[in-house]
Amino acid sequence: MSEACGDLRYTITAAHTRHWVDEALEREMRRDDALAERLGGMQQRAVLPMLMLLPACGAGWLLIHRGATLETGITLALAALLLVPAWHLARPFAARLRSTMARQQADSTATGRPLNRALARLTLSMRFKRLQGAYRVQFDAQGMQVSRAGQRPASLRWNEVVHVRETDAFVVVACAALHRRGQAYWIPKDTDAMDPAAYRQGMAGLLDHCRAAPTMA
Repeated sequence: MSEACGDLRYTITAAHTRHWVDEALEREMRRDDALAERLGGMQQRAVLPMLMLLPACGAGWLLIHRGATLETGITLALAALLLVPAWHLARPFAARLRSTMARQQADSTATGRPLNRALARLTLSMRFKRLQGAYRVQFDAQGMQVSRAGQRPASLRWNEVVHVRETDAFVVVACAALHRRGQAYWIPKDTDAMDPAAYRQGMAGLLDHCRAAPTMA
């Protein structure tokens, strides 16, 4: 990287990470609810076919263990004739069973949700807490370099940028590798780590380079 034309210093604080945890937690809860609903729906739809599978399994057992005798043929014919009325008779029972399963699933989800939420929050808090600390971003016409005390600097050339967006508090920049993993560089628009006017000027320069990146999403 050539001599930097911009230099930004900022701190990722506990307030920042709490906000990220809250957002990520809501996404995970919605994803878990959607998954539970899909699995429950699959189980409920399978009730009636499973009930009707029992006669088919019995017929298969007869064929395998008794062979194709006259009695076996008569039994299979009777089973086939009974299959249609059995299907209609099983439908009300299957409907009641599906209703019971849906009620039990809802109760189970409601009971387990507080614990699942607490465990998810703990996991996310530990993950995001590692991001807290002081950072420095230096940038020029070719790209930017993000450094943190005790860690190896990470460089990103502008022609590698595939994702740029702004939130109320951050500029979010990512290359293809980071974007695939759902990660990015989150650079605060405000900081207490340097003169506010100088930081705003530096941020304006950084945004100019980001907006000129080849691909924005």
